Amino acid sequence: MAALKPDIVLMDVHMPGMDGPTTTKALLAEFPETKVVAWTVSESSDDLLRMMQAGCSGYVLKDSGPGELQRALWAAVRSESPVPRKMIPDVLRRVAERTPLSQATTVALTSREMQILRGIAKGLTTKRLARDLGLAPPSVETHLHNIFRKLNSTNRGEAVSTALKLGLITLADL
Repeated sequence: MAALKPDIVLMDVHMPGMDGPTTTKALLAEFPETKVVAWTVSESSDDLLRMMQAGCSGYVLKDSGPGELQRALWAAVRSESPVPRKMIPDVLRRVAERTPLSQATTVALTSREMQILRGIAKGLTTKRLARDLGLAPPSVETHLHNIFRKLNSTNRGEAVSTALKLGLITLADL
């Protein structure tokens, strides 16, 4: 494997021997630049959370079509965190339930940043947000980076989870 230096790896959650999270941690310890995308039949939010905690860049269900798999791989390459939209509400609820509220609950997001935050909470893509808000995709990306910085997050899922914990958005926004 060391001779290959993979850019991206598809990883199953449940495998004989080492499971997906353990294998992902070991792989990323040796190749930290590699993007690992979970490709699995498991729709369990526990499995998704374990894989993301292990360092996966995304999570794709095997019953997805080839187009969705390809979009997820490209999203991972762009440092986005693709996850099945149907799993997002359950995962965010679980994360919000497990994590205590922060003491510093004052985060100043602009009205445009709040629109984009609500959009990503619903699982909208950058392209869809740009179209819906009448913006260019690079403008949406700039707002996303500002949201990540203000919420001390590294990806969309973390930003939405933090926003839920801080009360910036509610489960009704999902």
